[in-house]
Amino acid sequence: MFVFASAAAAAVLFLVSILACVGFAVFTAFLVFVFRDPRRPAGSGIVAPADGTVREVDHEKGLVSIYLAIRNVHVTRAPLDGLVSNMVRHPGKHLPAFSKRSPNNERVVVTMDTGIGDVTIIQMSGILARRIVPYVDKGHRVGKADKLGLIRFGSRVDLIMPPGKVVIKATVGQRLRAGVTCVAEVEDDRAG
Repeated sequence: MFVFASAAAAAVLFLVSILACVGFAVFTAFLVFVFRDPRRPAGSGIVAPADGTVREVDHEKGLVSIYLAIRNVHVTRAPLDGLVSNMVRHPGKHLPAFSKRSPNNERVVVTMDTGIGDVTIIQMSGILARRIVPYVDKGHRVGKADKLGLIRFGSRVDLIMPPGKVVIKATVGQRLRAGVTCVAEVEDDRAG
């Protein structure tokens, strides 16, 4: 009886440890996938600051809003060359990133002084995204497609460009690759 109980306990512990190992291996693979950071050659025009799907475009405000799902790369990038003229962290909630109330979420607002004027990149947390990790600070000069930061897990990034200075090419529902996909072009000076 003691031998049977001991053997049964050993078998249960063996299965639990194997399941725990498999669970940790799956979780590790998930983290490697979520926090991947592939090399990206800079695309043409004003490039997407984040991977994801365009959720809103407002031509009058110069806005392109991007939703990042858990499957997207979460490293944000500079849409064009410039100087980080300001960076402000706003504490807030952790509502779903696609919600109309998500502008109340925790966010980091990066303002860049560029050749077309001020460009703003707003990195917002989501329901799973609890931390925004900036890679740059006020005073840093960045090139197009250089890394700005990391948003851990699903989130949202808004790009605001000077209206009248750009022609937005992004469309709602379009999938973007940070640093690669052209979301806007500089307005032709001869047209104005």
